[in-house]
Order: sequence, then structure tokens, then C-alpha cells
Amino acid sequence: MKYLVAVACAALALASAPVALAQGFPRQPIKIVVPFPAGGSADLLTRSIAQKMTSELGQSVVVENRGGAAGVVGAAFVAHAPADGYTLGLGTLSTLALSAPLAKVQPYDERKDFTPIAMLTELPMVLAVPADFPANDLAGLVAYAKKSPDKMNYSTNGPGSSSHILAEMIKRRLGFEMTHVPYGGDMPTLNALMGSQIQLGIMAVPATVEFVKAGKVKALVVTGAKRSAALPNVPSVAELGYPDLISTTWFCVVAPGGAPREAVEIIHREVNKAMASPDTLKVFTTGGLEPSPMGLSEFQGFVAKEQDRWGAAVKELGIQIE
Repeated sequence: MKYLVAVACAALALASAPVALAQGFPRQPIKIVVPFPAGGSADLLTRSIAQKMTSELGQSVVVENRGGAAGVVGAAFVAHAPADGYTLGLGTLSTLALSAPLAKVQPYDERKDFTPIAMLTELPMVLAVPADFPANDLAGLVAYAKKSPDKMNYSTNGPGSSSHILAEMIKRRLGFEMTHVPYGGDMPTLNALMGSQIQLGIMAVPATVEFVKAGKVKALVVTGAKRSAALPNVPSVAELGYPDLISTTWFCVVAPGGAPREAVEIIHREVNKAMASPDTLKVFTTGGLEPSPMGLSEFQGFVAKEQDRWGAAVKELGIQIE
């Protein structure tokens, strides 16, 4: 309920804010670039927000899908678009904080080429194992891995993904070995877990909930600062004494670097207002997501801290993607 109260408070504050759109921004349609194919939860969420913004701003807000290279293709398009506030993008942890430190050559500067505008959602990952795995908690998993490292294979969304970096952080922090066998997505990973082809999967919480409830896989720990409302019986890494392993993936709205302050403030306000609408809240809950509104300066500080943290982690781990 806490996030609903936060969203409601944000909506009340935004509703009372002065509206000065007639003589300023926007004077033409706005485009939001989603760096993934159409139909995913992030795409549907963005479209719901765009629809609400259209009705509030009096200008069309359209969504354009530009997938490829784990989001980098779409992010690069936004980074090099005119910085006038009329081209926005769906930003992610991977495109804004991981792609640069991981790649030898990057088509944009993640710190200079984007203006963070609004946080949409932040969600933890979950460490899940097969239903018949001989451990029911994180300590048991570590003990098994130390005893049988040759039998310990894990899957993530792929090399360089946030789940891959987190797995390598966990290995170093808890002192055990396992082999990365990426299946390239949450569903392929879940299928591999259910078939005991791998012993550990690291995925976004929403993807696993129904499988955990059905007893098809076991969830050992979530990587948030607190327990997930979707998996209330699963402890968090923080409560187990590993606050340094807190890790969330997130989605946000960005503009090219140097976007006008007026446009940034208006878009920030309208995105937060859209997130508080019943229709958009329904999209959040249907996708197993929770809205995570932040103030503008708070959110921009959050992105900067994430860039520092993940950049340092990638450097320490020595991971690089060709």
C-alpha cells in the first residue's frame, strides 16, 4: 500500500500545480522511443502513459519501437535526437548504467547524452532454484555450490545483463563458484529450471510469481532492500545481512542531453500524473509492477548513483562484452 499512498500524494500535488502549456511546450507531437519490440510489459506501460499524456497535453504522444542490441539501438537514437523535448525514450538500468562500462565502443555517452526525467518502476530480482533442489534458502544454496561447484550452473538474461553482473557479485561476495549458462530470457530460464537443466535462475520478480505459487520452482531470496509484495514469504538480501547485494532493475523516461528545463519539468509532471491514473495503475499491477514515483532532482541523483555503482562493479569484476 505504501507505493499507492506515494502515487496518490504525487497526484494531489500535481493536480494543484499551475498549468502553463498554452504558450509554451509542447507545440507539436511528442515521440517516446521504446528500445524493445512491441507487446512487452515495458512497452504496454509506456503506451498507457503516452495515452494519458496525450489527453492532458493536447498534443499527440506516440510510441515508437526501436529494438536491438539489448536496448542500445533505441537508446542511441534518443541520445542523438534533437534536444528539444519532443523525442523521449524509455531508459533502463542496462542502457543508462551498464552498457557503457561493459562495451569497448559505445554509440553514446550515458552521462552526457541523456536527461533523466521520471522514474516509472523499480523492481528487484529473485534467485530461484528447481522445486527439487536440495536447499531452501540462500545459505543452503551457498553450501551446495561450495560442495559441488561442477554441478552448479546458473542462467540470466544474457552476458552483460544486470542479472549476470549481480550473479558475479554474489559469487565474489559469498565465495563460491558456478558456471554461467545464459538462456536469454525469463521464460527460457524458468523452463530450464523446471527441467533441472540449471540449478539457479536470476530473473525479474514478476516473471516468477505464478511459478513459485504453483510449486514449480523455489524462490530463495529477492534482491531488494525489503521483501517483495508479490513474494512476501521470501526474504530480501538486506534482511539476510547483505545490503551490498541490493539490486533492482528499473525503467524510466529520458530525453536527449541538454533538453530544455521547461520541457523536462512538464514531462516529469505529466508522467507522474499519468502513473497515478487508474488505467495506468491497472497496467502496472497486471504486469506485476509497482509505480516508483520520485521528485525530479531525486531521480536524477538516483541515476547518477546507479551509474557510479554499476560502473565500479563492472570494472572490479573485469567483465567486458564484445
